[in-house]
Amino acid sequence: MKKIIFLIVLSAIIVSCDDYLNVTDYTQKSSQNFPVNYDDCNQALAAAYTSMGLGEPFNSFMIAALASDDALGGGAPFNDNARSYDRWMKYDPDMFKNLWKNAYRGIFRANKLRESLDQVDFSSSEQYDLVLGETYFLRAFFYFNLVRLFGEVPLILSAQEPVNYPKSPASEIYPHIASDLTKAIELLPSVAYNSDPSRLGHATKWAAEALMARVYLFYTGYYQQSELPLAEEGSVTKQMVIEYLNDLMDNSGHGLVDDYRNLWLYTNDYTKEDYKYTAGKGLSWAGDGNKEIVWSMKHGVCTYYDDAQNNRISQWFGVRGQHENTIFPFDWGFGFGPVNPIMVDQWILDEPNDTVRRWGSVIDMNDPREGVRDYFNNDPMLEETKLYQKKYSIIQVYTDKSDPDTANWVWDGYDNVVNGSSLGSNSSQEQIFIRYADVLLMHSELTETGDGINQVRDRAGLSPVSYSLENLQKERRYELAFEGIRYWDLLRWYRSEAGVIIDQNQNGAPVFDIDEPATYEANLTDRIRATGGFMQIPEFEIGLSGGVLEQNTGWVGNEGNLIY
Repeated sequence: MKKIIFLIVLSAIIVSCDDYLNVTDYTQKSSQNFPVNYDDCNQALAAAYTSMGLGEPFNSFMIAALASDDALGGGAPFNDNARSYDRWMKYDPDMFKNLWKNAYRGIFRANKLRESLDQVDFSSSEQYDLVLGETYFLRAFFYFNLVRLFGEVPLILSAQEPVNYPKSPASEIYPHIASDLTKAIELLPSVAYNSDPSRLGHATKWAAEALMARVYLFYTGYYQQSELPLAEEGSVTKQMVIEYLNDLMDNSGHGLVDDYRNLWLYTNDYTKEDYKYTAGKGLSWAGDGNKEIVWSMKHGVCTYYDDAQNNRISQWFGVRGQHENTIFPFDWGFGFGPVNPIMVDQWILDEPNDTVRRWGSVIDMNDPREGVRDYFNNDPMLEETKLYQKKYSIIQVYTDKSDPDTANWVWDGYDNVVNGSSLGSNSSQEQIFIRYADVLLMHSELTETGDGINQVRDRAGLSPVSYSLENLQKERRYELAFEGIRYWDLLRWYRSEAGVIIDQNQNGAPVFDIDEPATYEANLTDRIRATGGFMQIPEFEIGLSGGVLEQNTGWVGNEGNLIY
């Protein structure tokens, strides 16, 4: 009898302990209580979006801009990072550690949210579809950036118990990207573009359709395939991609802004009449989230050190060594990505009348139309060309127009002028990933017609041309210059021979190394042949995996070390 009583009491204790251990957490968010409603889902989505730029200025946008033949490495003698991307070489075994970590953080957050939706109380099926569509889009976006940069990466489709995954082949990863984008296109609403601030920065059906075209063109080009396979049965064909783009062009409400220069922040109302190049031209910045922007990354108003919020690209690409407002309205920066002078010369030769796009994109320090005052570089710099890009530069405004040395306030992009003279403070310019002009050019490439090309050319005041791959390639190079696209175009068109084209277009460029005339020389031909055009996997991740994760070809041991 005593034994029976003991067992009953023990059983009661076990049940009581179990109940105690499973109480709901009312003080902090956890998988027990988050997400439970639509607002929670938007917070979870915001966390995933944040991973797009978290703590990593050297993202795939900047790497591609530096690796292309349109810009050189630049920077100070100690800025090996910029020149390593330019030369496709290694300055540190873990130089992509943050990029890798942040991409997989975004993938985990998208996976976690997708797997949590059954516990969410949605007020409508439309809310459910919207959230699920965005999670699929984000996972596709992160994986495309990873696989385009590294070639092969671990494919993780669940947020459950962690597994030590090896690399998956591209033939396995791309089908999942295509399937995720197919689902995003089906789930996201067919709502025409508008400038509702609450939705700016969110993925849309139109962004998914445009990204599908970009994925299709890269996969079929680089891997020499006729179709983009899906993870389930079937594939995405060229005709399907054309129909996606037709839908975008017919129904999205996106379109070209009236003047190419109005895309860029230097035409804002606070500076346009004080900047010699824009004064009197009737220009007006189209604004954050304008109709031409199909997909972009938003940034906040913050300080130089807050990597998670501000636009570091504008800081790193800024003109080096300018501390006395000599280059108004552009603020100073680190001098990465000086424009290749051979590229500008070729642009003039190919399109002598393309002055709107060329000088709307390039600052020539020796051009009196720029209004540059006593330009000099008071910081040591390598590969200086006295040519810089305008699209992503920090913009200043005058606080006292009678004194040209008072341009120490920054236009923040949110209809405010803020005190931010410290290198890049409050740099909130959005990073554009896909513009409508790119959509038109992809449509021309897929249909092999001149329609899209000539719409883009007409905006620039240029005469129409017939379709050819050569004309398409030139148009993409000049319309999308310095927007982180050129390198990927070269890689998909020329594959392991892309380095041959890059070397032809930039070797021999006249530069200044610490103010002394020099000649730029690199060897992208051998490096891209050796690596296939893909970057090194962080050695930290390989060590963490216990060797399950293997290094990419061309990056093993001392291969590709940056040596001067």
